[in-house]
Amino acid sequence: MAGVAQVQPVIDRIEGTDGVSLMRRVWKGKSGAPVILYLHGIEGHSGWFENTASVLNARGMTIYAPDRRGAGLNQRDRGNLSSYKDYLNDIELALRKITFDHVGHPIIIVAHCWGAKAAALIVQRDYKPVGAEALNLPIAGVVFVAPAIYSKVDYGMSTKFQIAYNTLLGGDAGSHRKWPLPIEVDMFTDNPTYQGYLKRDTMRLTEVTASLLVENLKISKLAEKAAGQIDMPVLMLQGGSDRIVDLEKLQSWYGKIPSQTKDLRIFPDSQHCLDFDEKWFKEYTHVLSEWILARCPVVT
Repeated sequence: MAGVAQVQPVIDRIEGTDGVSLMRRVWKGKSGAPVILYLHGIEGHSGWFENTASVLNARGMTIYAPDRRGAGLNQRDRGNLSSYKDYLNDIELALRKITFDHVGHPIIIVAHCWGAKAAALIVQRDYKPVGAEALNLPIAGVVFVAPAIYSKVDYGMSTKFQIAYNTLLGGDAGSHRKWPLPIEVDMFTDNPTYQGYLKRDTMRLTEVTASLLVENLKISKLAEKAAGQIDMPVLMLQGGSDRIVDLEKLQSWYGKIPSQTKDLRIFPDSQHCLDFDEKWFKEYTHVLSEWILARCPVVT
């Protein structure tokens, strides 16, 4: 992105509770500044957040951006998710580690697209952790960026029947059969530079297993019901020309959030990925960083 001073992250790994290695990008900031956990979307990975992370990091923030199991830098079982609870457990693990490494620091969850479904569950006031440990964490707020709680992109009925058949009757081979995701590059951004980047991106997921699609259905239904249980500060940032997110249904979902501190900002002619938007990127990152800093006073 023009005018953005790129800050290269450190790439490291943490081990999931089941022994699976999970890669992540880390931008180390200043002690006392807010700490962010970033969750990426279904096709994407933590590298898509590099422009935005560089801006936030320049203001002192530390960003942890794990790649979802089976996505991004994680090559094992690529495109697969056996259970949405595994995904939630991975996020819980990441949050506990952040809390341990940054004692006393407020944490903000920033969740893009598909990652917002898991974030919506975890920030509920009555959330029951998948892991054995309690999840008493200093989460100061959640930012939903183009959250795909409701999507306009879907498979046809015939394909849905095939996916269900493969999952229920096809055994392991059937549940691991892969299906192309019905998303085109120009749905993410109208920026030609980043359309080219996405087409060349070998870590972008373009197909996923039947198992992941079934787990997506489960987590989607839970996320749809989660709005009424979110009472922490919420910021929602959304492109007005998004062809992936169902904006009308999303606004209704947002209206059900009982938080006394919530803000919705729609960028009129932006597509799905504000991180790639040439016109709105500067304002998007300004709104995002100012909101985070307002929620998170510096720890001394």
